Amino acid sequence: MLLGSAGTGKTSLKRSLMEEPFNPHTTSTIVSDVSSVRPFGHEWQTMRGKKWRETTDKDEIEELAYLFKSFQSKQSSHHRSILSAQYSHDELISTSSITSVLGIESSFIQSILRRATPGELSFLSSLSQSTVQPFLHIWDCGGQPVFLEILPAFLTPRTMFLLLFDASKDFRKRWQSRQNTPDGKVLFGEVVNESTSDLMAKWMSTIHSHLMKHNKDNTSSSSLYCIGTRGDKLNSEGKKEVKQQMQSLFEEKDFSDLIKDVLIIDNTTSGRGEKEDPSIKELRKAIDGFIKKLVVPTPVNWVLFRKVYQELKQNVISASDAIAIGVACHIPAADVPEVLKFYHELGALLYYPQIEGLKNKVILSPKWFVDTIGKVFMFPLERGWSKEDRWSLFQNKGILVQPLYQEVWQSSGIDPEEIIELLVYFRLAAPVQTELSRFKQYFLPAVLQGYTGDPNEVRPGYELRASPVHITFSTGYVPPGFFTRLATTVATDANVKLKVAHSKLEIKSIYRNRVCFSYGRPSDDFVLIDINDAIHVNVLRYVPECSHPVPFKTVCQKIMKLLEECCQQVEDTLTLYHNGNNADQSRKVQYVCQCSPSSDVHYINDIDAEKQLCSEFVHCDMETIPRRLTSNELLWFKEVFHLLISPFNSLTQISVRESNDQQKVTSILTITNLLDIIRVLEKCNFQNRKWRKLGLCLGLIHPELKTIEDNYPRDAERCLEECLAKWLTVDIEATWDKLAIAVDEVGEILVAEYIRSTKGL
Repeated sequence: MLLGSAGTGKTSLKRSLMEEPFNPHTTSTIVSDVSSVRPFGHEWQTMRGKKWRETTDKDEIEELAYLFKSFQSKQSSHHRSILSAQYSHDELISTSSITSVLGIESSFIQSILRRATPGELSFLSSLSQSTVQPFLHIWDCGGQPVFLEILPAFLTPRTMFLLLFDASKDFRKRWQSRQNTPDGKVLFGEVVNESTSDLMAKWMSTIHSHLMKHNKDNTSSSSLYCIGTRGDKLNSEGKKEVKQQMQSLFEEKDFSDLIKDVLIIDNTTSGRGEKEDPSIKELRKAIDGFIKKLVVPTPVNWVLFRKVYQELKQNVISASDAIAIGVACHIPAADVPEVLKFYHELGALLYYPQIEGLKNKVILSPKWFVDTIGKVFMFPLERGWSKEDRWSLFQNKGILVQPLYQEVWQSSGIDPEEIIELLVYFRLAAPVQTELSRFKQYFLPAVLQGYTGDPNEVRPGYELRASPVHITFSTGYVPPGFFTRLATTVATDANVKLKVAHSKLEIKSIYRNRVCFSYGRPSDDFVLIDINDAIHVNVLRYVPECSHPVPFKTVCQKIMKLLEECCQQVEDTLTLYHNGNNADQSRKVQYVCQCSPSSDVHYINDIDAEKQLCSEFVHCDMETIPRRLTSNELLWFKEVFHLLISPFNSLTQISVRESNDQQKVTSILTITNLLDIIRVLEKCNFQNRKWRKLGLCLGLIHPELKTIEDNYPRDAERCLEECLAKWLTVDIEATWDKLAIAVDEVGEILVAEYIRSTKGL
């Protein structure tokens, strides 16, 4: 499988492996190009030369003829079913049993039998034993960002990954999509918010995570090579430097053992014999070794099954027809689903028994199916569709309406609704309702442009804003395809709506890597952003707290619970791609520390949302002194709990918020209580010079206190007043109890006791 961003030379590398001359006008691959290839070398019995080449009908017939010959030979006794020993292969499968299946012409079978004679296949008679019959399926995958979202559905354990990058470019620069057109032009697309090193490390970690799911029983044989293209633009020293830079990306990572080597290749030397770049020869040799390691004993009738269905020249057949072919090939009907799963893992066909609309279908041509799905993603590249406004809605807002996908897929040979069901099942699409169309609608964020702005940028005018939260992964990167699937999963929740701009005057809020939602009624905003190493979460309220029926704290905690559930659903879905193996990567919620907004992004240490209380101290790596949560941070955590003795002598746990409405109204302090607080502190002779430490204990942050100090230098009394005013403004749950705790922390114990005694705390 050839992976990499658009324009890195994946198609040229495939030509190099086939020893075809370099073509400087190669066009970019859209979606994917799947080739069935014979590897080079005299060891493979059906090869007449040492060059790789794409398979032909002649290859297929010769191999099928050899299979018939194997049935009759004494050496074929070792071919036994790995499912059931009672089914032997010591006799020819009758031509009538095969020709009766789906109308396969008997002349086809008879021609194979004629070619199975010793005279026609004399080159086989010299073989002392039956040797393996390797075919490679080379997936040249489109590198545009939208298609990278689809790829996790097609990763299988029996795969060698070639991860390509442009060795002539700076690893640290942001990557830009590139497309080579048939007329020789180069079109440059969007500039994504990731560098080449980001993309490479992300793919390495994702492939590693994928392979770990299959290595639990040590059966996976996959490997990965990093291939630097455009080696013709570098001298030997430059190649050495690039190789060292690439190796530094993974040398201390968990996936370092996965990468077998880094090769810098000059595709312009392809097919030049002795003048060909030695690295190309080295890569061919590595692939040859991979094939030898990957080969496993396969029942001959399983191979015959594949040959027969390939001869059908159909893209889709029913599961019942597949079973009929299997039975004709002497495969028990109950075993055919296992055969289909086997070839699904090899990428030879697609079989989704877990999807209701597709469980009775077998897709015989993966390339056809991927290209069919890809048609709906190709709106910038194709023209002539009847409704440009529907394309515009899809391209700019990610909303796919029913008339559009029916038009695109109407001649595909498969019901468009079944294709949509597949996209929904794998969370590439989500059914939504918007005011943009009266037709059935689906949200596909993968088709949208990427967002490259500040992750903290939000719609202005908010009244309240929670501190940011990050969802991080043990790999250090957001897995490819995870974010868009998270967005579609969140969009299906009954309490959530997409914040789609309805006019050009509204600010765009929906991107491939940034999606804005509204939550509840009346609604609050929350924004999800893929920032490469984490998913950034912002939650905001645009109405005063007093006018909203649900506390903002409650909304924040419900949204976090929703995100946890949706993340788990996405992980479960990605697991389905890989036969139910659980992911080996851990996911964690991290709370962005607000101790100093001017510092680099870092997290509050050792914090558990289930156990953390608003009154408890926290710390981070930037500040060694423990502090209280700021007003924005405490929104994510529980209230202080009290234990009360009930009239029946049992312990009853209640929170401050669970008190009656009258007590709630009187206990919360606002800016109107400022004078009362100042009088209490003056009466107890509170030391004004301690205003700064008091502010920190109340949850204010350093820049806010610095601003107060700069505005009123050497005026401690005024600074204390402004400090208290700021606290009452930003803390929507300010109480006398919080003030008493803070006063106690600054060393004014008598003042704290006075507050508690006079306020009934």
